This record gives sequence, structure tokens and C-alpha cells, in this order.
Amino acid sequence: MGCGASKADTPTKPLENKEGDMGNKASKPAAADAEEAFALPPVEGELPDGTQIIFVLGGPGSGKGTQCDKIKQDYECVHLSAGDLLRAEVKSGSVVGKKCEELMREGKLVPFAVTLNLLKKAMIESGGKFFLIDGFPRALDQAEQFESSIMPCKAVLFFDCPEEEMEKRLLKRGETSGRSDDNAETIRKRFRTFLEQSLPVKDHYGDRKICHVISAIPHPDVVYESVKQVLDSYNSPKKPTPAAVPASKPAQDATEEITLPPVEGSLPEDAQIIFVLGGPGSGKGTQCDKIKQDYECVHLSAGDLLRAEVKSGSVVGKKCEELMREGKLVPFAVTLNLLKKAMIESGGKFFLIDGFPRALDQAEQFESSIMPCKAVLFFDCPEEEMEKRLLKRGETSGRSDDNAETIRKRFRTFLEQSLPVKDHYGDRKVCHVISAIPQPDVVYESVKDILDRLGAPQK
Repeated sequence: MGCGASKADTPTKPLENKEGDMGNKASKPAAADAEEAFALPPVEGELPDGTQIIFVLGGPGSGKGTQCDKIKQDYECVHLSAGDLLRAEVKSGSVVGKKCEELMREGKLVPFAVTLNLLKKAMIESGGKFFLIDGFPRALDQAEQFESSIMPCKAVLFFDCPEEEMEKRLLKRGETSGRSDDNAETIRKRFRTFLEQSLPVKDHYGDRKICHVISAIPHPDVVYESVKQVLDSYNSPKKPTPAAVPASKPAQDATEEITLPPVEGSLPEDAQIIFVLGGPGSGKGTQCDKIKQDYECVHLSAGDLLRAEVKSGSVVGKKCEELMREGKLVPFAVTLNLLKKAMIESGGKFFLIDGFPRALDQAEQFESSIMPCKAVLFFDCPEEEMEKRLLKRGETSGRSDDNAETIRKRFRTFLEQSLPVKDHYGDRKVCHVISAIPQPDVVYESVKDILDRLGAPQK
């Protein structure tokens, strides 16, 4: 979508927006009207010397918030979303909030004086010095007013995404978000507003050689690699790297504290194992259910085994529940014990194990103490889609780890611990990556093709 628009296509003169008069010509009246009609409170205090600001721009649904969440994990920064600040004001039920809600429903921009007031207040109250501000400035006069009344930005990250892709993402989000502006009609109005008002901001910062255009089409993890390169080029302050702690140490602690029961018996010599991997909410369990209908196999979910242990009320279960609530991985010695016991007791020879191994040392320990796997099915799904699925599941599942805060912790754990497992098996040419975005039946067609090529026993 016009993210690659030439300057010849972009208005260089102030725009007159008949719907809201939000262009440069209307900037002073808009600000004055906002201050009078909204009764904006004065902002007290100042930002510290050495403050640095990065604007994060892109069309609605381009993934700005997702990337900011990733940046916050690695960099010492304060993330402020103009949209979130506005929605919080709307939720407060104030006069300002009600007027903002009306404009958002119509797909219009909220007067910049309101947003500027909220941003400045939040920045000062945060006590931070390095800021990510996404969804602002949304028009050229907003950029100029921000920089003249607060300070110039250091750089701009602009996420480039086709309109049809952004619309698809927003409509999906609208199914569960509850946001009044996540509907087809308002989305298209927002796109028009973005084209008319926000693209000149990109060109303005492009002229100053501080606008970095990043494609938002790939998987969020791929997009983030480009983001990190830009931030590192500006020497953005990184968080201290935590000391590496071998995952095997917690396992030993678990063995000592929990006193895991010994597993009796052994697996048949010709047993075959397929690991089913993917992020939380990628649909691993659904695909395993489909596989069980067509193939002679024993399906074991590490997560289900852990939850059953939690439900039992045992000491092991209680410790597992505490870790799951915090979004942490359960020590692999516990999971390995439960898996080995279930495999032997099943009497089966062909196993699907999903949700395990979740870290590289778990994979190595499993294969050294039990046996190597035959293949790995890895379901690839964007983080935003997985979060949406998990939140929806949380409405009825009763699972303690199906809530927004814990879900995000689980995503961080997955990225740090589980992706190296995928790479490990990829190097051995036994990892099959399958897109988990389509409908489950479509995904399953790819699964069947792989299993048949591996000679999996059909019913």
C-alpha cells in the first residue's frame, strides 16, 4: 500500500480534510478547539536531558504494537501507544474520552492537541529517557507540533504492509478485540485517513534521512530482525543479558525436590517417534487429533500430561502449576518422567508427542535416555494469531495459563528455548515446517503428505 509512494503522488501542500479539517491549515483551530472543548489539563514537569524518541509508524494493522512488544523485551525503553492512551481515555468515560470515541467510530483522527497532551503526560510520569511512540504522529502538523513543544525524534520505524493484508488482520482482530474501530467500514475510512494524512509524515522524516522502512509482511520474528539492525545502528540501550543458566540444572533441582518415581519397563525396539512442535496456540493438538483418526499411533501431549499431574494435586503437580502460571517451562526431568511412563504403559509402537521437547537439552536428554525421533512436525504461526486463539480459548478452558500476561511470557519462553530445537532438527533434515495459518483441514493436507512419505502406519 502506498508505503512506497513517490513524492509526486504525495501531497506536498497542507491538506484540507472536509470530514475533520485535520490538515495543517486546521492545526491551530483544532488544537485550540480541543483545549477548549476537551478542557485539557496542563502537563507539569519536564523530560530529562539525554531523552531519545523513536516514532513507530505504519498503517492500521501493520503490526506496530507487536514489534514494540518485542523491542521492550531486549531494550531499555518506555513504550507508549497513542492509540492505547486514547482508548484508556475513552474507557475512563470522561468528556474527552467520549469525544474521542465518536471520532474513532467515524474513522477520523482525534485532534492532535488531545493526543499530545496524553503523550507528554505519560512520558514525564514514566521517568524514562528512551521512548518508543507508536501510532503517532499521524499527520505532518502533529509531527511539527510534537517536535517544537517537546523535542525532535531520533529515528522513525515505518512498517510497510499492503492494504489487503492489514484489512484481513484487523477484521480478524475485530472478532475478539471489542474495539469499536475494528469493523470493515471504519477500517476503510482509517486507511483513507492514513493515505491522506500519515504518508506525508513518512516522507518528511525520509527527507531527513531518519525514516527506516521495514516490510511488515513476513512473520513477526523475521520483521524484528530488521528492527534490531536499525536500533543497534543507533546504539539503542539494551537490557543486560541475563547469565545463561543450563536448563538441565532446574531439572536436577526438580529431581531432588520432587523425588520423581522410577519408570519401569521399556519400549519396543522398533518404536517410532514424531515430535509435534509449534508455539502455544499454533494448533498442535488439533492436528494430532486428526492424525489419530487416520493413523495407528499413540498421541501424547506433554502439556496434557502436566495438566493431569496438576489436577492430581500431587507435590509434582503443585510445583508445575506454579511454573505454568509464571509462563515458565516445567523442568524437563518432570516431563520426561511422565512421557516415558505414558509411552511404556500405552503398549504402542508409533508415537506422536506434542509440546515436547521445549528446549535443546530436553531433546538431547530424551534421545539419549529413550530413543531418537524419526521426524519433527513444526507448525509455524504468527504470534498475534496465536495470542488471539489462546485468549479465545481462555474464555472457556479454565486453564490458568490462558490469560494475556501469561500468554506473552509463554511466547518469550518459546522464542528463547524452543526455536533452537527447530533449528537442531532442521540441521538433521528431519524437521518439516508447516504453515498453521490456514483452516485446520488445509493444514492437515500438508501433514498427511509428510506422514505418508515417512511411511507412517495408516489405519
